[in-house]
Amino acid sequence: MARQHPSGDARAPQPRAVRRATARAERERVPGPRLSRPVRLVVFAAIALLVGSAAIGLVWSRLQAPGGTDAAAFQVRASMGGFDPPALTVKAGQVVKVELSSMDTSMHSDGGGWHQLAIDALGINWKVGPESSTVFEFTAPATAGTYSWYCDICCGGKANPSMQGTLTVTA
Repeated sequence: MARQHPSGDARAPQPRAVRRATARAERERVPGPRLSRPVRLVVFAAIALLVGSAAIGLVWSRLQAPGGTDAAAFQVRASMGGFDPPALTVKAGQVVKVELSSMDTSMHSDGGGWHQLAIDALGINWKVGPESSTVFEFTAPATAGTYSWYCDICCGGKANPSMQGTLTVTA
């Protein structure tokens, strides 16, 4: 006796037979030659490698400091973590170039990525926008001494010890 489908129709195909017929129909419907599995894997791996390399390149470029514009300038980077380096030493009377770079983006919630290097005793108040750098120049005082700098735009301002630094002038 023939096996009957639960609906009572003896001619109704079984679920396994339906799956096989559907898969066969799908294979026959694809026009042109079908790529073998190893070729498809190689194509997939090549595309994944290309996309992964592009993603890594974008992330890497975002982690780099803004490009330096003056090789003779002291490089000072400002970020939420503070100043890097936190101290500079120069000679008395020397013309000093400082390239101040902001490492923070404009999406920064405190200060919009702007940073400042201010030395009140020397009348210095430099500001730099998000993810940019600017070269500033000043003449160091003629007498030796130590001067404090700070950023008061964001990050807790003068009260935050990481947003402070020191300029030492030697004889």
